[in-house]
Amino acid sequence: MTQHPDYYLFTSQTGDNPKRWGWEIRRRSSPMGIRVTGDGYQSASAALFAGNTALKEFLEALARDERRSRK
Repeated sequence: MTQHPDYYLFTSQTGDNPKRWGWEIRRRSSPMGIRVTGDGYQSASAALFAGNTALKEFLEALARDERRSRK
């Protein structure tokens, strides 16, 4: 998995009836300027799994963009 310590996954409960869970990709150093989120999951583990998949794809795309900008 591509790693970038500035970005991380945050999961939270997004609704009460029925309980729903969501995820958000965040950056430690400064706000991202956009929100990258997903919600409507029936459990915290489902939101975590989906969020980790999205974070991996996000970091891979970020790495591709960084490589392109160096050329």
